[in-house]
Amino acid sequence: MTARSSTSPLLPDGPPLPRLHYRTYAGEDDIPALVELYAAVNQADDNPEVWTVEQERNELRHLPHIDPGQDFILAFMDGRLVASSSIGWSDTSEGQRLYRSRGWVHPGWRRRGIGGAMLTRNETRLLQLASEHQHALAPALMTWLEDADAGGHALFAARGYEKVRVYHHMVRPDLEAIDTPPLPAGLEVRHITQDEFPRLWEAMLEAFRDHFGGHPDTPEEYRSWAEDPEADASLWVVAFDGDEIAAGVLGYIMPAENERNGYLRGWTDPVFTRRPWRRRGLAYALLGRCLHLLRERGMTSAQLGVDSQNPNDALTLYRRHRFEPVRGSSEWHKPLEVAP
Repeated sequence: MTARSSTSPLLPDGPPLPRLHYRTYAGEDDIPALVELYAAVNQADDNPEVWTVEQERNELRHLPHIDPGQDFILAFMDGRLVASSSIGWSDTSEGQRLYRSRGWVHPGWRRRGIGGAMLTRNETRLLQLASEHQHALAPALMTWLEDADAGGHALFAARGYEKVRVYHHMVRPDLEAIDTPPLPAGLEVRHITQDEFPRLWEAMLEAFRDHFGGHPDTPEEYRSWAEDPEADASLWVVAFDGDEIAAGVLGYIMPAENERNGYLRGWTDPVFTRRPWRRRGLAYALLGRCLHLLRERGMTSAQLGVDSQNPNDALTLYRRHRFEPVRGSSEWHKPLEVAP
């Protein structure tokens, strides 16, 4: 019997590996294999985050600007998922429309041309979408890469992408001696109820509009956030000025991540302050309160992510709370030439 060829209308330039074949996402039965692939990729790339089946199901039910049946590609070897890729797009506060390509290749199947073939397919599809869109924004291709993903860096650099932003993953190694100053006068922390989720979402969107990059602003992205199975609003520290939401720190505990990595570490991310309430020490005070909540739930350390060029000097704020960078990632862009 002749081995099955990798030739596919999905990836006609795929590497000639016997028994390798491709198809699009076929529904939620694919999710356990996707989660297993993400775990292997994250471990290889020194990323301790763990994605669960429930989280992936929630995200795939609320995807904006993407048709999973066309734009989510899976690669299999003898029935085992060894790679996947997806695309999407979002607008930025800098006047760009970013056409996003993401890919995950199992560490045992890297350096064989699978990732490059998937990137070629993604770029072709994104160029098609860009040519169909009517807008005045500057189009660009983009991706995110972990610092430890040397192969990804080499691939995207060879395809003309350039690193445009660096992000730090920061960890506070213990939850002792937490500084918790008083809130500015006139502000108070209140528990957020589910019927206030839309107001909280809008407050966060407003706060992040002057930050770099594209930000979630679609109904699908709101539902994905509001229905996150790992969300626990009792860990969210939100400050009100009268009836106005002024700022917040959203705490999360990820049991699967903690179990996989053998630690008890909570997230304090995102941290946001709306413009009228900035430069008053509010975020620092709320972060201290969130750290206390995590400690009360049994956590012994904390983590968050930050843009290294955050316009509000968030890096300094987090270091004052004894967070320090432990690893990094980066955003890469490539100008997109769209025919008139």
